[in-house]
Amino acid sequence: MWLYVNDGGMHALAGAARGAAPTRTSELLRELAWGSDTPQIITLGDLVTSLRHRSFGLVTLVFAVPCALPMPPGIAGACGAIILLIALQMLMGLPGVALPAPLARRGFSRDTFRRVVDRVVPWVQRLERVCRPRLAVTHGRLGEAAIGFTLLVLGTIIALPIPIIGNIPPGIAAIVIAVGMSERDGVVVLVGMAASLLAVALTSAMAWAVIRSLLERV
Repeated sequence: MWLYVNDGGMHALAGAARGAAPTRTSELLRELAWGSDTPQIITLGDLVTSLRHRSFGLVTLVFAVPCALPMPPGIAGACGAIILLIALQMLMGLPGVALPAPLARRGFSRDTFRRVVDRVVPWVQRLERVCRPRLAVTHGRLGEAAIGFTLLVLGTIIALPIPIIGNIPPGIAAIVIAVGMSERDGVVVLVGMAASLLAVALTSAMAWAVIRSLLERV
């Protein structure tokens, strides 16, 4: 079963995201984390529900944020899987994000989400200072497909159980792309896509070092 919206549990958070309609990405993140009605346990399906009226960029950002920080086992992998799904849905030209029900029911505590948002928002705000609508070619169908392919690669890497800091470089690249999408800034999107190449190279090097170490022990 696939869920386009969550059918129970976080209507207050969804309403908070729709009501104030923050103009900047950082404001939206703080509203989601620190809203007075934010529940104790936030499920992945709840987040998609609260952002269903928003762009792919904002949905991607919410799930890329935990990937750029050291997190308890399983969270980065689940978020990476969602980024992968978002990428596939962008490539398919779908209008919104859908999650399989088992994935939509996974969640984390409100305090964990708040800690993550507090650590990432200052970096998002730095990006916002240089963001402005430009390079509209990245906003069309071809640009969306290119972004979708890049996020597909990043999501796949994040979802893999690569040790040490394997999910952090692609998580950071995904955040830059997501902020660029949210702020309609094609230049920032291209910077994020370039950062993706570096992230893939770094993660591949770490993965190969682990594999080589294991082979030497055989």
